[in-house]
Amino acid sequence: MENSTSDGPHQRATMIDVAKDAGVSFKTVSRVLNGESNVREETRQLVMNAAERLNYQLNVAARSLRVGGPQIIALLVQNPSRSYIESVHLGALQRCHKTGMHLIMEECENGLAEIEAMINNTSPVGVVVTPPLCDDPELIKMLDAKKIRCVLIAPRNPDAAQASININDESAAQEMTEHLVSLGHKRIGFIKGHPDHSVSAKRYAGYSKAMQDAGLDIDPELVEQGEFSWASGLAGAEKLLDLPNPPSAVFASNDDMAAAVIAAAYRRNIHVPNDLSVVGFDNTQVAAVISPQLTTINQPIADLVSEAVGLLTDQTFQSGDRSKPIFLDHHLVKRESAGPAKAKASA
Repeated sequence: MENSTSDGPHQRATMIDVAKDAGVSFKTVSRVLNGESNVREETRQLVMNAAERLNYQLNVAARSLRVGGPQIIALLVQNPSRSYIESVHLGALQRCHKTGMHLIMEECENGLAEIEAMINNTSPVGVVVTPPLCDDPELIKMLDAKKIRCVLIAPRNPDAAQASININDESAAQEMTEHLVSLGHKRIGFIKGHPDHSVSAKRYAGYSKAMQDAGLDIDPELVEQGEFSWASGLAGAEKLLDLPNPPSAVFASNDDMAAAVIAAAYRRNIHVPNDLSVVGFDNTQVAAVISPQLTTINQPIADLVSEAVGLLTDQTFQSGDRSKPIFLDHHLVKRESAGPAKAKASA
């Protein structure tokens, strides 16, 4: 059978190449390499032999199938921000690749039963749980009952008896607000994150503390509820910018919503940053590609998840580990979307 990788000695074989060589569908190859049980042994062997012949890059996974199944890490996500999901997915994939693990990412929209079914079908060696799922006691209870290793990303209470990876969201939001105050802004709008995410309250607390420390009132009409989505950011921005006395700066609780604020300003011929400063949180890809580029807080999202996978693959880590929570550093990234307040807007 002709090998589709023969046109170059250094070209890596893909799942499509394995499927062609084995004479099966791409879906069948995926099922075999992910260790699914509903595949005939004859078909499984065809795929494994093809993967070996082509030196398919995940041969470490192929070998693990022969000795009892692949080692799987499950990543649980439930977030309206595609930028966030892409970042956590990347961090998990990179660390899993280094450690020879398989990754399954589950976008959990249908409740605990859906998650438990996935766990039962895949038997992961560990699970990374992102917000807001990390604060679901029934989910954590279910994982504990099954004796599955678990690391939480940014839980509400990182001092709880569960391994976690975090940043200091309140301190980061306080630092960003202080930056806006240092630029002369006094009417600073704020768009909250999704109410089900504990980091939303922490970021609002940081904004509030910085405003209070600067002797600035928090005008309720300058605070809008968002959901970490672009659409919710746009809705909040439209309300803020249509006020009789609009803010001179808007701090959105993530980059997707901040990008929407810039779009709303553009539609109103409001120049960013000359007429309005806009800042975000996360430093996802959108922050660097939008124009003007976004001043934001760098939350090392991929690193947070990579560290979590590292914990799960550490042989000394045990289910229910009571070690202290791990905090990674954040930092303020100054770009073009924030500038000095105009004198007329600083009253």
